[in-house]
Amino acid sequence: MINSIRTWLMKCDSFDDLKSIGVDFLSSDANTASIEKAPGQKTIETRVNGDKIKQINIILRAWFPYSEELKQNIENSNFFEDVSDWIEEQVEDNSLPVFKKNKVCTNVEVTTSDYLISLADNMRKACYQMQLRVEYLKKNTDKFSNF
Repeated sequence: MINSIRTWLMKCDSFDDLKSIGVDFLSSDANTASIEKAPGQKTIETRVNGDKIKQINIILRAWFPYSEELKQNIENSNFFEDVSDWIEEQVEDNSLPVFKKNKVCTNVEVTTSDYLISLADNMRKACYQMQLRVEYLKKNTDKFSNF
């Protein structure tokens, strides 16, 4: 699922200028990003037929150049704002990540806006992150579940 989420996010034009987008690994270079699973409740609801509404929490983290220049720091924040807007548009268009087998994505939402979490290289690089919640239906594949 994490690769499907990564592939889906990479369709957003905001990622075009990044050097890399990792999974559970964030390079120390500027203009790189990573998506990582975050702790949280997995199962939201179990239905009578055995289907389950589940969720996965995702952190989108990125290094960007950082300075005292207002313009640079606004650009950093704009990246996450643009990604948030893109996610909303995709949800409205029902263009969601495609999962394999018995899992169907039903919603993606931004649960925290972007925020600065650390500085590095003598304050020339900043790490920002935001969190997402991906909700999906896990269909019961037990052939006897409808009896």
